Amino acid sequence: MKAHTLGILMLGSLAFGANTVAHADTSFNLSTVSLYKSRGVDQDGRDKAFRPAVQGGVDYASSSGLYVGNWNSTGHFGDARVEMDLYGGYKAQINKDFGLDVGYIHYLYPNERSWNDGEAYVGLSYRQLTFKTYRGMLANVNEGNLYYQLAYSYPLTGAVSLNLGLGYLDYQTEGLSNKTDYSAGLSYAFAKHLTVSGTVAGANHRDQVDDGSRDTRFIVGLGATF
Repeated sequence: MKAHTLGILMLGSLAFGANTVAHADTSFNLSTVSLYKSRGVDQDGRDKAFRPAVQGGVDYASSSGLYVGNWNSTGHFGDARVEMDLYGGYKAQINKDFGLDVGYIHYLYPNERSWNDGEAYVGLSYRQLTFKTYRGMLANVNEGNLYYQLAYSYPLTGAVSLNLGLGYLDYQTEGLSNKTDYSAGLSYAFAKHLTVSGTVAGANHRDQVDDGSRDTRFIVGLGATF
């Protein structure tokens, strides 16, 4: 599941820039990561720290602030081998420091319909700091679940950015325990459209059956935006 602010903060500096340019029209992104981890959880059923995934998508934003997009990732999601995210919303710059983002994201897993779910979200940003809340919307799936995410991206130099993330998932689903996730990393824009990143990410809660999916991992990524 993509946390839409990219839980592992892959392409942190480029993603932050793309999200704050209201006059952008259409943009594309393509990346590969050594492991797809979202909200502190490995998105692959095998307990290995190296399980490469290919990810990418397209975004369209109008000058009015309305936007739509699609993002996809390979992986192991039950019987599905790809995750497809569809989202849309409205983004506005309140003043030079504060921004607002509201929308809806739907997660699709072909051949594994039981994984499909959707979330409404609202976010407020202050310069490089963003706080976002997601609420599960699908009855009998994730309805009422709340995910709170704090993300911070700080440019250390013109090419290097520090990216930090902290999240808390409040389950309303019976039998599931709440969890906190975390991430910290650096991204380096070594060319106009290319970024390499290194991120440490994990979560503090494990399932009753310890499958290692919430273990702290070091994730390497290479991505492009165009």
